[in-house]
Amino acid sequence: MSYFGRLLRIDLSSNTSKDEEISKNLLQQFLGGKGLGAWFLYKEVPAGCNPLSEENKLIFALGALSGTMAPAASKYHLLTKSPLTGIFLDSNSGGHFGPELKACGYDVFIIEGKAPKPVIIFIDNGRVNFLPADDYWGLGIYDTEEKIRESLGDKRIRVASIGIAGENLVKFACIGNDYSRHAGRGGAGAVMGSKNLKAIAVRGNHNVEVVHPFEFIQAVSEANSWIKDNPWVKSKRRWGTAGSAQLMNEQGVWPVNNFSQTSFQQFEKIGHEVFDHGLVKRLSCANCSVSCSKGYRDTTFTGGEIEGPEFETICLLGANVGLDDPQAIAAANYLCNNFGLDTISAGVVIGMVIDALDKGIISRKVVGLSENKNRVEMVLWLLEQIANRCGFGNIMAEGVRDFAGQFGLESLAPHVKGLELPAYDPRASFGIGLAYQTSDRGGCHLRSWPTGREITGILSPGNSIDGKAEFVSGQQHEKAAQECFGVCQFPYGIGFLSNSLVNLLNAAIGSNHDNSSLIKVGERVWNLARCFNNREGITRADDLLPAKFADEPLPDGRFKGTRLTYELQNRMLDEYYQLNGWSSEGIPCRKKLEELGLDEMASDLWGESQV
Repeated sequence: MSYFGRLLRIDLSSNTSKDEEISKNLLQQFLGGKGLGAWFLYKEVPAGCNPLSEENKLIFALGALSGTMAPAASKYHLLTKSPLTGIFLDSNSGGHFGPELKACGYDVFIIEGKAPKPVIIFIDNGRVNFLPADDYWGLGIYDTEEKIRESLGDKRIRVASIGIAGENLVKFACIGNDYSRHAGRGGAGAVMGSKNLKAIAVRGNHNVEVVHPFEFIQAVSEANSWIKDNPWVKSKRRWGTAGSAQLMNEQGVWPVNNFSQTSFQQFEKIGHEVFDHGLVKRLSCANCSVSCSKGYRDTTFTGGEIEGPEFETICLLGANVGLDDPQAIAAANYLCNNFGLDTISAGVVIGMVIDALDKGIISRKVVGLSENKNRVEMVLWLLEQIANRCGFGNIMAEGVRDFAGQFGLESLAPHVKGLELPAYDPRASFGIGLAYQTSDRGGCHLRSWPTGREITGILSPGNSIDGKAEFVSGQQHEKAAQECFGVCQFPYGIGFLSNSLVNLLNAAIGSNHDNSSLIKVGERVWNLARCFNNREGITRADDLLPAKFADEPLPDGRFKGTRLTYELQNRMLDEYYQLNGWSSEGIPCRKKLEELGLDEMASDLWGESQV
């Protein structure tokens, strides 16, 4: 079986660790990855705790296929309570760290407490070493990884670390591994920094065994063939995520100048073909033939090879902040990777600051900007200010919701539940609007992505609510199941449980799942995350977009004049809640929770009530 059935608990306060068993029943219910991590998060992180306190925990959970030959089974899931949103956070990352972590002989790693001084955890085949990190504190992610490998004398060691943003508790700090892979959203890097944990280094040689080897090899072959012939994958292999930029700009979905427009007039300067000219190599995560990441030659700012930028970064640190210089966008991406900053959140908060400057709401003097700084210099300087929490950057480091609150701009801040919105304007894609409203971690496009289907005509157009609740709800459940496998979505599709995936899972763990039974697992995981958020006080009132998107019509693009009004948002929510078996306030009903085997959560939320 591709499980070890073991959990490694690491206490930073006492420099101790211990093995624990994971029950077979729990593995059957939640499979692994996000599902297993969500269970431990709900059980172990108390309601109302400060995300930056010792009570919060970092939970690294590996998927059911992690460490196997399954294509693109490179993901680890990191679960914690977000310091940015105050709610459920599941962030994942690819590369090679996840499979190496699984090879240490565990399915879940729980890190708790707080080290008295900066520390590095070195997990060597399950043996935990606590190493002083004083000489690493203040280093960026790139230098940290390199120096740890040198000090341990093994270049094969994999490292996950924080940069200065995590050390300074920037609320959208991320955790980086393999140099440029990141658990990016929601501020897990700040949680790691709050525990004085600079890095986790891992080396493992435990083999992950599957139940039916012959069937598994056959399933791997079938999956590789399916991936090879998939047109979606071919696009990702050729262009990476940046290949979607032109279509989104043409369709009027791309946020420009703080979500005030949806078509960037200077797009030809920053499109995917521009970045392709500087391509020097293609980069791949563990066991993946897609190689969607790209290495570029930066001749202007860093003078070396850098990775990215991805679709979201090109938009949010490009068009959304008024930058049309591809080298500057690449440099901003490099700084974020090294500082450990989420490029989505950074681009949104900087976009809002620049918009406020342009409108005279705040002055350059308040921000600390000299009059001679141009747009490029301004963006790069603000990133440094945020990462170091210097001056005005200290306010920006709290995230766009808190920043807006300090200046009376709450209705204009692009976020849901505190998580900054990705690079799709919900007024041009009502489906993505509902996905933002209902995502378990706040404004997120990776739980459901209806935009592509709206554009291609598979779903009703972006300015229609018809069919959106049914699609978003169904895809959220499928994606939640997929995220229990430990695989990347690009080779298989977002929230698409292909026959290849089902066959891989059954051969690996000896199960007899079909699509419908896996969707039920996903529904269980999705409801568990919602219970965590309800326990933190989340209700229907939090499942709405900022007034900007309800009141201000789009000024340009395909759906010029369109608003996603609160009436439309609430109509979608009504249908969505009904489909999910939730109350009108967005709380899973007792009947639904008991149907999913979440009786404990039903009692927590409803007490003796039979609702």
